[in-house]
Amino acid sequence: MSGVFIAFEGGEGAGKSTQARLLVSHLSALGYHAVPVREPGSTELGNYLREYLVSDRPVTILAELLMFEASRAELISEQVRPHLSEGAIVVADRFAGSTIAYQGYGRGIELDQIRWLNDFATGELYPDLTILLNIDPLVGLERVNSRQLQLALPIGDTPDRFEEEILSFHDDVRRGFLKQAESDPDHWHIVDGHRSISQVSAVVRAVTEPLVMSKNMAGSVS
Repeated sequence: MSGVFIAFEGGEGAGKSTQARLLVSHLSALGYHAVPVREPGSTELGNYLREYLVSDRPVTILAELLMFEASRAELISEQVRPHLSEGAIVVADRFAGSTIAYQGYGRGIELDQIRWLNDFATGELYPDLTILLNIDPLVGLERVNSRQLQLALPIGDTPDRFEEEILSFHDDVRRGFLKQAESDPDHWHIVDGHRSISQVSAVVRAVTEPLVMSKNMAGSVS
């Protein structure tokens, strides 16, 4: 693969979507071919599964896991591999690390089983760099609630089944993310998600630009 694969991970309200969007805009302004993707989503199947997964409709823990893996397999096949083969920079809003954190540490599914499924769904293709936006779950959930109020969502609307979980679940998810980052420092970088958007963006740029340059991305600049 001649491109670069970067993923953003973190709990609810950490700012992943915002930072992924800012990084894509920054890299595009520099002349690189930067492609945003999200999980679940960015494919017809992924968007279909996302609509169900972010709802409050019932689903078993195992089915939830397999839906995420199905979306990921489609994303890898339709988006990630083709773009990387073309020398693009693929920027993902969540990837396999979220499954370890949420379905493993959060839901309690055996980690080895999830890792096997992740390998199977991705063909063992993982990000060159995963940026973990580390944030206190209580702060993140407060951000989510504030955003929902700003969007004037109807009372009782549940845009994300995970946002409804109790605080201990989110604490477990955060621990899961940190465990992954600590065990693989060559591919994960922890960023303080409590900082302002501009401060976090500056750190993200400082971390990602050397990677892009080291991968000899000059051929990807238009």
